[in-house]
Amino acid sequence: MEFTAEWHLERSRPEQLLSYLDLAQPFVGQINKLIARFRDVHFLCEHGSKPEALLPLRDALAFNLVKMSRWWSFDFCPRSILEMQAPRFLGYVKEHLQRSCNDEALYDVFTTQRYLHPGSPSDVLIVGRDPEPDLSRVLYGVDGQRRFRIGSETPDGSSLWHNSAYSDFAGAWLAARAVKARESGDREAARDASLAQAEHEQTRLWHQRYFHACCERHVITLYADAKNRLLLHKSAFGRMESETVINSLAFRVARFAVHSGMTVTDLIRETAPATSQQEDSLEIERRARTHVFTSVDETRQTVQLAVVDRLGSYRPRHCC
Repeated sequence: MEFTAEWHLERSRPEQLLSYLDLAQPFVGQINKLIARFRDVHFLCEHGSKPEALLPLRDALAFNLVKMSRWWSFDFCPRSILEMQAPRFLGYVKEHLQRSCNDEALYDVFTTQRYLHPGSPSDVLIVGRDPEPDLSRVLYGVDGQRRFRIGSETPDGSSLWHNSAYSDFAGAWLAARAVKARESGDREAARDASLAQAEHEQTRLWHQRYFHACCERHVITLYADAKNRLLLHKSAFGRMESETVINSLAFRVARFAVHSGMTVTDLIRETAPATSQQEDSLEIERRARTHVFTSVDETRQTVQLAVVDRLGSYRPRHCC
């Protein structure tokens, strides 16, 4: 399939790609898709024959990269992630903000705070309402301390905000489910929600380091560490999050093995400490393949699946 300008105009709009208020789509898949589409649209704007129609889409995708970084609380650096200087990238963001009052207001909360009392936990910008029918009265917002809040709409139409605040939207989303479970007396759901909150705090650390540079020779250790820590998660949301993180690291292991011309088994033997050498190469390959099918954008799946497929072309250097 050819991913033309027309294809992107039809299928790469942020509202089609991203799920901000419904976290059925985990972090890894959403951010990978957003980055892939921005890179492609930016390339077409620079090298395509008719870029004019794509410029607003490029700018909207740029803004959503900033928004997503705050939504999931991870460090975003245009130079390291996109190989683009920050002033140029922020120019695209500002072009978008001139077209959207709502996005400009959200950007202001996370930056200069011209429209509220700076740093005030009492000033809260509403960012959405929970899409689930049972939680339709739950509101989400960002306060002057740049933290996410949950609240409810009162009969007179005003907003009543809980005192607790969260570093990312997922924390607020999970808190809303915990409150609902407790209020309904559903002990099993309350236990699952409480576990999910604690487990998300562990997974959030992996989200925050997702783009941090590290020597690929350490990726086996990272994979083993994530697997040991995150596979202990028991809540439904915690398991979903942990699986996507582990699978993404498994793909990095597979990619490093291919780039090194080695089998995964030999890579583990030569680069990992003895405590990590029990990792099953077949499981790593399976997880890497799962990552491609579930967390890689469709514009990149063919190329990245080919990387995993190449694992079978290498023979072990040693007898097992």
